Amino acid sequence: MRNGKVGVGLVGCGVMGKSLATQLKTIEQAELVAACDAVEEVAKAFRSEFGVWTTTSLDELLSRKDVDAVLIATPAYLHAEQTVAAAEAGKHVFCEKPMALTLEDCDRMIDACRKNGVNLMVGQVLRYFPIHAKVKELVDSGELGRLLCLTIYRLGGGFTGVWAKEWRKSKALSGGMLMEVNIHELDFLRWVGGEVESVFAVGENFLHPDCDYPDCVIVTLRFRNGAIGMLHASQVSTAGDYGGRADCERGSLLFPKLWGGELVVQTEKGQQVFKAEELSAENPVRRELREFVESIVEGRQPAITGEDGRAAVALALAVYRSIETKSVVKM
Repeated sequence: MRNGKVGVGLVGCGVMGKSLATQLKTIEQAELVAACDAVEEVAKAFRSEFGVWTTTSLDELLSRKDVDAVLIATPAYLHAEQTVAAAEAGKHVFCEKPMALTLEDCDRMIDACRKNGVNLMVGQVLRYFPIHAKVKELVDSGELGRLLCLTIYRLGGGFTGVWAKEWRKSKALSGGMLMEVNIHELDFLRWVGGEVESVFAVGENFLHPDCDYPDCVIVTLRFRNGAIGMLHASQVSTAGDYGGRADCERGSLLFPKLWGGELVVQTEKGQQVFKAEELSAENPVRRELREFVESIVEGRQPAITGEDGRAAVALALAVYRSIETKSVVKM
């Protein structure tokens, strides 16, 4: 580190990379010193916008002594190789979700970071959105008794605008809808509900024949603690929506608008309302990057580990397997 700051290199200068870079620049303990993108025009545009050194070579970026850590914001099929390369170069790694597309690749990433003594954090940013975090806090507190049922839905109309990339149409490159989008919700279900015992799912491709994976999926989960859960994931919804609820022994948590809005706690004694803006004002992307940087400075593991990223990938793979086999899949 130079001047007490973690020198950071960005890998992947697209939409997500720019979002990470924008938030990183607001963190006092970090400094964005370099960036890399395989497309020269994209790298040059990033250099012009952010004023940092850029290259098209990952090896060149990793060879820089002022790079202590990297943020990997490339398509999912590249995550494993880039993470292993960064770890072997002695760089701490923040990897965007999904961590990887196979459990074997997840294990390679975890092993490489462990062997080289560097941190690995996975960008399951939903954990830092205020409503999501409050649901977790209240369920964990036990104030409402045991969790009985946890449901969440995320409904959209397909990849459009800046997200309409060809690689997103391929399950082999993106992991399909469940990994490219709903890995967040799968992580949330496990984070709040606990480890999953079994999965049963149905799915279909209704409106996107150019994609080789289901565009509408309904997942049911049995948690090891006896609770049940459900995910409704869709890219066929003209009226998009995002929310859910948690029913506990002595009350219910209603969160109909997860990106903002409010959380309603309903018990026999009455109702309590938490507004998102009153729970936290910090940008969730900034919060996850601050956690990553602080874990390096403090010499500890980050809050969201490679094992957490792997568990979410395992859930997504189990859902796909259940759809394909039309059967319950044990975790």
